[in-house]
Amino acid sequence: MDCISTIDNEFDSCYRYMLHNRKASTGELSRATGVSVQRLTGWIRDKRLSTSDFPNLTYPCSSCSSPIREHRLCVSCSTNLTKEIRGLKWLDERKTVQGVGFHSFR
Repeated sequence: MDCISTIDNEFDSCYRYMLHNRKASTGELSRATGVSVQRLTGWIRDKRLSTSDFPNLTYPCSSCSSPIREHRLCVSCSTNLTKEIRGLKWLDERKTVQGVGFHSFR
């Protein structure tokens, strides 16, 4: 219970700070309140701290660590992943069309 109340107090502190400093970045919020960037990232991902209400709150892309405001991947990493998946599907379909394995002469 002590841990939960500590986390709730940290969140309240962050939220109050953001109400008066609406354009603060994630780093500024962390420095001002002493709350870790990792905890802030969790709150942003969980939508407890809204990026629509606080426009400069960001967290790192799971692939390249560039700052993003939603999802897990930035547009560039998402595009690259989609291209790789399409390429793998194409290779898989090509194998199916050509056939794989041994042929019997009977």
